[in-house]
Amino acid sequence: MKKEGGNTAGRGGAVKKENGKAGDKAVKRKKKVAVKKEKRPAAAESVDWEAVTSGLANLHPEVTSRNVERRDELLKSCGAGSSVILDAVISTMLSQNTTDKNSREAFGNLTERFKSWSDCLKSSKEDVEGLIRVAGLATTRTERIFALLETLSAEQKSDAPSLEYLRDMSNDEVKKELGRFKGLGPKTISCVMLFGMARDEFPVDTHVLRIAKLQRWVGSGATRESAYDALNVAVPDALKMDLHCLLVKHGKVCHRCAANNKPQFPPADGVPLVCPLAVNKVVGGVKKEVVSLMVKVEKEGDGKRAKASGKVKKEEQ
Repeated sequence: MKKEGGNTAGRGGAVKKENGKAGDKAVKRKKKVAVKKEKRPAAAESVDWEAVTSGLANLHPEVTSRNVERRDELLKSCGAGSSVILDAVISTMLSQNTTDKNSREAFGNLTERFKSWSDCLKSSKEDVEGLIRVAGLATTRTERIFALLETLSAEQKSDAPSLEYLRDMSNDEVKKELGRFKGLGPKTISCVMLFGMARDEFPVDTHVLRIAKLQRWVGSGATRESAYDALNVAVPDALKMDLHCLLVKHGKVCHRCAANNKPQFPPADGVPLVCPLAVNKVVGGVKKEVVSLMVKVEKEGDGKRAKASGKVKKEEQ
């Protein structure tokens, strides 16, 4: 009996030992899985931003042409009596959660009806609400527009509210100042600074964020805010306006880069564009991923289209 007990104890020890080894192996396996699941390091600082911008500009030349006009308009519009920044704030507020077409129509209705924002402030909320209804959320937007105009008018002791004083502030000061108004978040403020003040800003909207994740410029778990923090530093100042606008445009028309591969405005002929971002190498990671659309390219006029299988392959480099 003692012997059997001893053997049992021995077997128990062996089992414990085996269980210990099994536990160690399980831990190692978990570590390996964890390593595999780790997001590849963001490569924003290693991207050839000039090449990215150039490739997109070749595909969407109308975007960079429009930006030349924008810059000229900004230079001409600065000065006494200017309402450019306030225009930019209100138009950007109207662009939230709606289409470009609807937001432009809503803003156009306001500027056609009122000669100045002081005239708008003197009107009724019901009147303004009706003018911007096409953009949706009319009641909320109207409340925010009036709150903005009323606050500025009271603080400036003037019936002609203005935001031109922001031009004398640093970027951080502008962000803090605009951030106190309801409806003005980081993305909206960044857009105002870029398009209304010609500041070197790189706004991150849903299209920019989606493409940035796809290209591994930021991690797959990045938010608009964290992506903005990374990309606003990584993208060269001289390219920020063009690249932002190009990515927004591209995200709406490219099958590869659109949400669920369903672009809002696909090419009229239904043939996917040849995406200049289709080849992407992750720099600094353990693996490099090459993405290929496996396309056959055909020329149609001055543009290129791809008859794509949409197949994506990964290979070790």
